[in-house]
Amino acid sequence: MIAPPGAGKGTQGALIAAHFDIPCIVIGEKLRDHVARQTDLGQAVESHLSRGELVPDEIVMDLVHEGYIAAKSAGGEYVVDGVPRTLAQARAMYVTGVELKMTANIALHLAADDKEVTRRLLARAVVERRSDDTEDVIRQRLELYHQVTHPILAWYADRGILVSVDAMRPASRVGREIIVALEAMRPLVDYVPEHLRRPVDLTGLDAAFGHAPSLL
Repeated sequence: MIAPPGAGKGTQGALIAAHFDIPCIVIGEKLRDHVARQTDLGQAVESHLSRGELVPDEIVMDLVHEGYIAAKSAGGEYVVDGVPRTLAQARAMYVTGVELKMTANIALHLAADDKEVTRRLLARAVVERRSDDTEDVIRQRLELYHQVTHPILAWYADRGILVSVDAMRPASRVGREIIVALEAMRPLVDYVPEHLRRPVDLTGLDAAFGHAPSLL
């Protein structure tokens, strides 16, 4: 999944994993666990997380590789939450997927604007007391997203596996739309070669059917 912080990756990733009964590889959760336990890895990444910086690619990819191996032993299907954050990570994930014969069939883009995700993250900070959800850190994370992560969308679009949804609406509505789209596409990925696929943009569905957007 590719999305700005606060767009709902955790919520939607868990929903997809539960619906299809497949593993969800949550990289941020793994990193925060290492920080909480003050492992060597946790101490190495703690300062990056607290400042809203990107964790070095080699550390992230080690965790991704571990997640892929575990997912392969569970059947080979998976959802990844938290990466890629850089084009280098996206390409490395593809190489790992090819090696393990489990490349991603869909790159899900949760589209949301800065004002809305900032509101969500500040609200989450109050509930979860997350140290990385201050206004300054949120601003830094959004800047990094636009500069480094957002350009990855073009790479996935060129591969024909990008699916974009409007994440500005209630999570339940976004989730239903994602599940319907994935259910419809799931049988096709085994029969349509990647080079013949096209990106799918569902962000305008509400407008097309006359539904006003809602942030409730």
